[in-house]
Amino acid sequence: MGICTKSLKYSLEQNRQGSLSVKLNKLPAYLGYASSRVNRFYNEDRLSLSLLKVLSSSKQKSTPESKQFEVPVLNLNIFDGHGGDYIVDQLEKRLSSSFADCQPSKEKFFTLLKEYEDIFSNNDGMNYWKKLYKKRNKYFEQYIMNCSSKKENLLYNGARMIFDKNGNIIDKTALLTDINRLRIYQTFLGLDLQLYKEKIKEGVPEDKITSGSTASSLFLAPLSEEDLSEYEGKSDVFWINNDKLMRLYAAQLGDCKILLCDKEGVAHSLTLPHHPNTNKFENKRLSTQQNTDTNKTSTKKIKDTMDDELVGKDAFGEERFLNTFANTRSFGDYIGKPFGLTAEPDIYSYLIGSTRNIPHSEKHKLQFGGDECFVIMMTDGVSNLLTDQEVVDLVTTTVNLRGIKKANPQFVCDEIIKYILAIGGKQADNASCIILRLSNWGNWPDIDRTGKTREEKLMNNDEMRE
Repeated sequence: MGICTKSLKYSLEQNRQGSLSVKLNKLPAYLGYASSRVNRFYNEDRLSLSLLKVLSSSKQKSTPESKQFEVPVLNLNIFDGHGGDYIVDQLEKRLSSSFADCQPSKEKFFTLLKEYEDIFSNNDGMNYWKKLYKKRNKYFEQYIMNCSSKKENLLYNGARMIFDKNGNIIDKTALLTDINRLRIYQTFLGLDLQLYKEKIKEGVPEDKITSGSTASSLFLAPLSEEDLSEYEGKSDVFWINNDKLMRLYAAQLGDCKILLCDKEGVAHSLTLPHHPNTNKFENKRLSTQQNTDTNKTSTKKIKDTMDDELVGKDAFGEERFLNTFANTRSFGDYIGKPFGLTAEPDIYSYLIGSTRNIPHSEKHKLQFGGDECFVIMMTDGVSNLLTDQEVVDLVTTTVNLRGIKKANPQFVCDEIIKYILAIGGKQADNASCIILRLSNWGNWPDIDRTGKTREEKLMNNDEMRE
């Protein structure tokens, strides 16, 4: 039940020609991670941390002979596997590199959707992919070009204008371009399908590919793609001791959480979980995409089947999609693909970072007011036992008590897992977390909003053991 200290590395992808690796244990002051199987026999959580180079969105149509501009992107991923380790192990190894290698295009994306239709549409009325492909142009316009789902947080309805101290416009509209979004969609759906086809090619029957995994991916990039010279030759580590604004965006499948601690020490959830019947967006997606049959009687029958059979409760009273899955989106879980159990990610974007170079009057335009302290990613083995604010307070109070020099992100991650080990019951799930230090680390108020609650959880657990 100890903390996993598996060796992880950053990898810097360079146009598929080579890589630069930096051992994670060399950077505990800026990025920490920890994982434990807790009370389970196996640990099916996985983490991957990479520094990628991706082609600038403004240069996607450049010719092979032209100079292509690359942007450094810090990519952190956390996965919660289930039903076996095939999918989660492959994600740990391949998701980051797939993102870096992706060459997004509308044509390739539509070809990918057509493959999903051909493979996963069935004859039982559950035609999620057939309907999605039929409306592919509308789908592309809504989720790639405009992101009108409002999952991506664009302040002031896309009309935000932020100025620096010299009166220059820093950010005017969306933080992500259509190419940014398309790269994420194409990577997630493409890798999910590739993993399926590889198993089928090996001769594994479809009903025997039982593993799956949730995934939360965080991407941190400089705000300016075209002037990385401001980092004085250190663009690859732009996120260390950064005193500028940055773009933070996240891709979500399932229920691994991403939290941000603002300068007041308050927790903010950056994503929404994909739990059946609790996420209104998922309710709408699954209820409107399932059937293409024009026969009204058939349509009503299928809708009743969805309501009665697609979402049920397990022995613990928890809702399950297809009476099996805790989430309605994931990698793998291929038996659920015809019913809409998809690897289509929800995308969220935020403008964060130091406000040193902008006037005070501009700070209110930032999502969290700027000068944020840290980001923490966690599997449900942590979030099921602690509220968002309890997690953040556990971090801040640990630093306040131990001091900034000792209580770096790596130390705090270890402390979180130790706390979960202390309060977790016999059925406690695998627990993993990643902490990314931001510019205002350690400067939060000396307030513990949930200390009494956390202490009670420890005391109650001690009494149960006695």
